[in-house]
Amino acid sequence: MLLTLSLTSLLCQADNSAAQLAYRNAVTPPPPDWNGPVFQLSDAYPTTPPATCDSQQCPWLGYPASLFQTTFGKDGVPQWDATWNSYIQSILSYIREGQSDDLNNAQGFNTQVDGKTRWYSVPWMAYDPTSGREFIHGLTNERTAVLSDFHGSRRNLHGLGANPHTLVGATDSQARFETWAVAYYNDVGAYSLGQAWDQQGNPRFGDYQGVPAQSGMPFATGTVVVKLLFSSASPKDVPYLHGSPQWQADRHVEKDNQFYCERQPQPVHLVQMDVAVVNPQSPTRWVFGTFAYNGDLGGKNVWENLSPVGLQWGMDPWTFPAVPKSASIRARQSVLNRDNLNVRAEHFGCEGRLAGPVDNKLSSCLSCHGGAYANKAGNSFFSGAFSPPIFGFDGLCEQYSQDNSNYFQTLTFPMQPAGGEYGQLLNLDTSLQLQIALQQWSYFQRDKVPQACVDPSS
Repeated sequence: MLLTLSLTSLLCQADNSAAQLAYRNAVTPPPPDWNGPVFQLSDAYPTTPPATCDSQQCPWLGYPASLFQTTFGKDGVPQWDATWNSYIQSILSYIREGQSDDLNNAQGFNTQVDGKTRWYSVPWMAYDPTSGREFIHGLTNERTAVLSDFHGSRRNLHGLGANPHTLVGATDSQARFETWAVAYYNDVGAYSLGQAWDQQGNPRFGDYQGVPAQSGMPFATGTVVVKLLFSSASPKDVPYLHGSPQWQADRHVEKDNQFYCERQPQPVHLVQMDVAVVNPQSPTRWVFGTFAYNGDLGGKNVWENLSPVGLQWGMDPWTFPAVPKSASIRARQSVLNRDNLNVRAEHFGCEGRLAGPVDNKLSSCLSCHGGAYANKAGNSFFSGAFSPPIFGFDGLCEQYSQDNSNYFQTLTFPMQPAGGEYGQLLNLDTSLQLQIALQQWSYFQRDKVPQACVDPSS
């Protein structure tokens, strides 16, 4: 409780202007005696529209549109083959440029490539004291994982609580692990970020072909997003994480099988890397992919131990539970690497759709990100439902229902959510970070100061 009060005191004493809160590096700065890495927000967004990204710079754009016409293997499932592996590896090669072979803690993720800034951050991600950016690597707190997420069993797949750092809803064994992640947009996507937010930390709004939108939307062809996800699980807990990059994160302290507001620098291990690219040949304009770290691959470096889990370019609206089982056909807008993973199929999503190791296995990457919407008023996040329930709902993936049918509809910018129950929303072109940023900005408009973290009740 003393540390929580101290944090509240710091927040009250800080410069609480929109600009300061939007563009600050972390929820709290490092202590005076800290001598480790310190995260610096990358927010010098390009001010001119990005040049066209050709297939030499963005080789994934050089593949024919026929690639998205699924090929089925002898077992009747979409076939992961050398072409798909080449596709996702071309994205990984682009991301790897300028990075260390071991992604070590001292260097972290480099935003500079060949002396130029390639990778940029989204503002407002350090506003919330509960889950906002920590000061070492800019990681934010996400879904709490349980041991079965790494080792099997389909219990406790929601893993959601009232706050990300609490363990409310966890029904697995006592082994529970925090997830901390950091994401970046490349320079093409960052132009949109700079259009979406002004230098005073306020959102800009406009329209896209007559449809209300946040300025800068949609993201242009050539946009690349990378997200590194770390877990408090260690190789002792999950043996195939041996050799995984160990970073320090100023994360929540665990006591009595619960995570508290108090933060301390503690180790986390890379468990997953997500990628996403804008590709106009995809029916959603986006292709999402994910890698699982697997030290058993025996690669020469970290990058060679990132095993592709799969790729996804649609939500499979004709596959259960979006339709009844009697009308369902196999998912065909995801292709999953079922053969090359030593970390088993619990890493896949709902009914053959794509999800990563520490994701909700009843969901899918695009079903979740496709629900990135905001109310056009920009200030209604705290009153009622403001967007589809992207992080889970009763019956998700378990039975045919209208909720599941809406959730697994393939949406493209600037379409509205399926179901027609949310009014006129702003489509944020799959960016959950922009959704969080608008949410935090709206809380700032209401409160003028971040609300202090609250410890779980005893």
